[in-house]
Amino acid sequence: MLKGYGESSMDEQVVGPDLVLTTEVADDRVILSIKGELDAYTAPGLEEKIARMLADRRTEIVLDLSETTFLDSSGLRAILTAQRRLSDEQGSLTLRRASEPVVRLLEITGLSDHFPTE
Repeated sequence: MLKGYGESSMDEQVVGPDLVLTTEVADDRVILSIKGELDAYTAPGLEEKIARMLADRRTEIVLDLSETTFLDSSGLRAILTAQRRLSDEQGSLTLRRASEPVVRLLEITGLSDHFPTE
């Protein structure tokens, strides 16, 4: 469960058989780890998770993509939508340790320099 500012917590959500979202909250920053396949079937789960974070006034989100084994256009759309929504709230979305499948899709689509990274 997400806690208030100044505290740290973790939450894990299974989104179907091929995706697990792990959320780590530290102060006003959220690290959302995406493990598995982010595709047409699982992307809505990511969108819902980020919508809940925005409702909780979490606007600094880092997506850890080191264990993302597959990313298609639906998953990429979910990430782009999250970035737009966060930008609308004066927040930010940062990508961390993108896996090879993620890097490949970002390069193919010309978006490799679109997102801040760490």
